[in-house]
Amino acid sequence: MGIVRHTLRKSDLEKPISEEDLALYKEMENSPIDYSDDPKYTREELHQMRIWAEERRREQKKMMYSLRLESGTVKWWQSLGKGYTSIMAKFLDYAKKHPEWVKECIDNAT
Repeated sequence: MGIVRHTLRKSDLEKPISEEDLALYKEMENSPIDYSDDPKYTREELHQMRIWAEERRREQKKMMYSLRLESGTVKWWQSLGKGYTSIMAKFLDYAKKHPEWVKECIDNAT
């Protein structure tokens, strides 16, 4: 059984659906799903996957945090536009993964 994948892009949503694609979608709509190639998991394996997923969710949960910054610094971040707080978070994640970079910044600050 083959897997059909299609990634939609914003430009795809702006175009009308072609007759060929519409026919393919209609055909797929009436086709049964073949589960024969799905892996079979034991209860223990499923339990371990659940534990792993819960741990991962806890690790990825975002926390609200407050800090004091100079007004010019805040204005600079805000000048990056919508989503600037996400950029700040990515910046901090990068720093976490590169302790040598953080050490260099601390050494240069003093």
